[in-house]
Amino acid sequence: MNSAQTDDWHIRLARRGDAAAMPAIEREASRMFGRIDGLAWVAGQAPVPVDRLERYIARGHCLVAQAGEHLVGFLVTEPFGRELHAYEFSVHPDWQGRGIGSALLRGCMIDARNSGFTAITLTTFGEVPWNAPFYRRMGFVDIAAADNPRLAGELAAEAERGMPAEARIAMTCALG
Repeated sequence: MNSAQTDDWHIRLARRGDAAAMPAIEREASRMFGRIDGLAWVAGQAPVPVDRLERYIARGHCLVAQAGEHLVGFLVTEPFGRELHAYEFSVHPDWQGRGIGSALLRGCMIDARNSGFTAITLTTFGEVPWNAPFYRRMGFVDIAAADNPRLAGELAAEAERGMPAEARIAMTCALG
């Protein structure tokens, strides 16, 4: 997959040099949590470090949304066997509502299916409107952590980092 074009933005595979722009997008997108009771603290969390983003990008399945010369969104993933796990997915607030998030996720699904993955997995907030409800509309289903030991480990690691375990869920999307 090379890119999907629209009038003012397009998606493409991420390149190593894109990693430097991703933390600023993640920081801006996380500010939206300031509107959610009990989750305002998420807005102050540190973004994914650039060196870690570069490692994800090197695996070959990360996507970015670009408008002109600037990145406006991204989806970083990591393969685990036949599953592709989405670690961070952010669209700059100034660019939300234009279908960029949906295009990034659909692009990820196409790339994953074409690469032989059987599912995309992720962990997210169950009740935040732009988290689990969005993913459900895109074909993801909730999965009991006990049914996937790797996702159970992801949720446990998040809880150790301070995420509220009762608010977090695991999800999967089969790529049949």
